[in-house]
Amino acid sequence: MLRNHFTIFIRTLKKQKIYSLINIVGLAIGVAVCLTIFLFIQSELGYDSYNEKADRTYRIFVKSVINGTSIVNSKTAGPTGPALKRDFPEVETYARLGYYGALVFSNGPTRFREYHVYYTDSTYFDVFTMTFLEGNPKTALTRPNTIVLTETYAKKYFGNERALGRTLMVDDKTPYTVTGVMKDYPENSHFRCVALCSIVSNPIINKNIWLELWYSTYIVLKPGSDATAFEAKLEKAGAQYVAPQAEAVLGIHIQDFLKSGNSYGYFMQPLKSIYLQSARTYGIDRNTAWGDERSGDIAYVYIFGGVAAFILVIAIINFMNLATARSERRAKEVGIRKTLGSDRAGLIRQFMTESIFTSGLSVLLSLALLELFLPAFNNLAGRHLALNYIEHPLVIPALVVFAIILGALAGVYPAFVLSRFSPTRALSAHDGAHTRKSRLRNILVVVQFAISITLMICTIVIKQQLDYIQNKNLGFNKEHLLMIGSAYVLGNHLDAFKEEAMKNPQIVSISTSYRLFNSGVPGHAYFFNKKTGTNPLSMSYLEADENFIHTYQIAMKAGRFFSKSFATDSNAVVINEATLRDLGTTDVIGKQLTALSTYEGAKSYTIIGVVKDFHWESLHQGIRPLGIFLFSENRSGNVLNVRMQGSDVKGTIEFLKHTWEKFSAEPFYSNLVDRDLQRMYDAERKIADIAIVVSLLAIFIACLGLFGLASFVTEQRVKEIGIRKVMGASVPEIVVLLSKEFTKRVLFANAIAWPVAFYCMNTWLQNFAYRISINVWIFIAAGLLALMIALATVSFQAIKAAIANPIQSLRYE
Repeated sequence: MLRNHFTIFIRTLKKQKIYSLINIVGLAIGVAVCLTIFLFIQSELGYDSYNEKADRTYRIFVKSVINGTSIVNSKTAGPTGPALKRDFPEVETYARLGYYGALVFSNGPTRFREYHVYYTDSTYFDVFTMTFLEGNPKTALTRPNTIVLTETYAKKYFGNERALGRTLMVDDKTPYTVTGVMKDYPENSHFRCVALCSIVSNPIINKNIWLELWYSTYIVLKPGSDATAFEAKLEKAGAQYVAPQAEAVLGIHIQDFLKSGNSYGYFMQPLKSIYLQSARTYGIDRNTAWGDERSGDIAYVYIFGGVAAFILVIAIINFMNLATARSERRAKEVGIRKTLGSDRAGLIRQFMTESIFTSGLSVLLSLALLELFLPAFNNLAGRHLALNYIEHPLVIPALVVFAIILGALAGVYPAFVLSRFSPTRALSAHDGAHTRKSRLRNILVVVQFAISITLMICTIVIKQQLDYIQNKNLGFNKEHLLMIGSAYVLGNHLDAFKEEAMKNPQIVSISTSYRLFNSGVPGHAYFFNKKTGTNPLSMSYLEADENFIHTYQIAMKAGRFFSKSFATDSNAVVINEATLRDLGTTDVIGKQLTALSTYEGAKSYTIIGVVKDFHWESLHQGIRPLGIFLFSENRSGNVLNVRMQGSDVKGTIEFLKHTWEKFSAEPFYSNLVDRDLQRMYDAERKIADIAIVVSLLAIFIACLGLFGLASFVTEQRVKEIGIRKVMGASVPEIVVLLSKEFTKRVLFANAIAWPVAFYCMNTWLQNFAYRISINVWIFIAAGLLALMIALATVSFQAIKAAIANPIQSLRYE
């Protein structure tokens, strides 16, 4: 019997090629897109889950409110981890990560400058699960001046030779022994680096400093520990360790500080939430993250999950619409079958089996499409997604169940409605159920176009926001501005390098500064014109030389910038307008800012000028208070900022590279500032690209269904069209007649889509401190575009029917 059903199914496919192709391909594309998004979401949600103790691992962070300014810092003080392990029995182990800047590794004459090297405790491998290829993870970092390399970098330094026990010179002065080689970090790790050094190599880690936040601290709780109850105990650490040092620098009792509305506390963040939820859920300041810390956004998981559901709904609507529409043409077949003796049960089995075969064929095709297009998606999203049937054993059973359920739903109407018709009714020319079924199809068409219009609006808004942040006036000139990394390696040759470089007429200005733009510009607390009190100012700081504002072309608002003519500028500071707003006064020139520091001690700086606000962070963050301090004479800064003419950028960079090689054996690293700024929004740009592709696919699937329905409606009215043509109707009149109903549906879909799209995009834009306004023309444009696409799809069939010879249609029977 099944073989007979399959034979009839094949015959039906051949007889109704257009309907079958549209039905199968439309559903296949929808399922393939959903599977792709499923893999993407699974990848996003799977970050850090490879760690064996991931469910018990937490990152400690500091949340403070100082003088009305709230800051959530992912860094903690150096002693935090050891103190928590010592004081709380719930803590099984801990590990700290510290960054002390770029290092030069040398293996004989070969030298490498590495920016992604961190210092950590010997317990790091008790917290994080890393596979060792050489060495013992228990003892690898217990001694000073030891290092564990990743597999890739062990090969980089030592080729195919065994690295264990070999020596690397660090900064040409300290030998580090390789005590381990581990596999590279998994792709789904929120943190990656090329090497880990023993944190005991740096004596600063032993200083009892609780107000300087420089380390990421991770703890593992013992099995069965109550994380919520433990987090409540963390207040004890703040009271016991932080309060005495805070009182010393504030000059007041800690209770007076707290009564003024200030607060300072320790909190915990689950390891597996760091990648997706740090900023949005926990409010952790993006500027406190390491440069090697990867971050996503849980909002995008929800958005793409919704998009996947929408596309699947569109595909299912199409499938059911066309299946039921096509089944109505088989009413006469039902009548003939029943006349020849077929029973209802047999007809039900026939229709249900055919529908399930069709959905099953679509699912099989979707797997082929997934394998075909997944590489392109990986290239677009910067991922390495793959559907591994062994790792995902439930995928195939789930798709089989999906095909059966969908096929059954689509087959309900022909199986249970048509099969109960009497032969006389089935063979009649009109069925009253047709009107009811048409209404259902109309509703489904409205739903799928509402979804498509929503996706179009969201895509336009995302694209506009990205264009806005890339073209917004940042308060400085980003064009033709180059940053040369690790400028301090020039040492005493810095001035000579500048002098040689300035001989090139293409170079306008050179300055040294701390690296800007999402690189973790640190912050401190300062008193304004006093030495004690309850209301310190929270302000980030930047170190730069006298040429900084000339090179960046930043305008002054008041006072002056640093000058070599003033020896006292070593104890001066230039603030930005955001600092003025927090201070609540414009009378600042000549006043004092005193830094609150337990490490360097209190130091006062004279305010000599105010620069106009410029964006030194991403536009996710509003402009915050910033103090610019002069570089010390014995320091050369992190980067060289070079302002170029712009007529020969490539040639100028080559000239700088050759000049660099005259003064340093270190590699020359440079990047244009505008490209550096673009990288800050790589995640949003990839999301926008994915959204565009997904929206186009959704519209394509909707148009496939519309094309099929238009064909069906046109075919139903072929005699009417013939009669109208004989009576004198023109081709445009017939096209309008056939397009009118679909136009109404698309217009109604706009009424549903507009408020939904506005809510979604308004919520998404809250993630940016600087954002566009959602203009009404975006909605109108999306609505008109959807209408034009719908009309173009329908008109093809309408014109085809209108220009046909009416004699052919009228002599149908």
